[in-house]
Amino acid sequence: MSAQQGRKRCVSCGVNIVGAGFTEFDCPECGHTINRCDKCRKQSNLYQCPDCGFTGP
Repeated sequence: MSAQQGRKRCVSCGVNIVGAGFTEFDCPECGHTINRCDKCRKQSNLYQCPDCGFTGP
């Protein structure tokens, strides 16, 4: 696995996620792991699953 593949990125804004405050959950449609940064999570920014296209708040 390359260093780039091991990094977690916010699916809403694309920033690298480091430290505490982020959330990680499974897509309700397909089960793909979704990562969201603290800022996007708190602002309820929309996210889209990169696998199935499901969109949520």
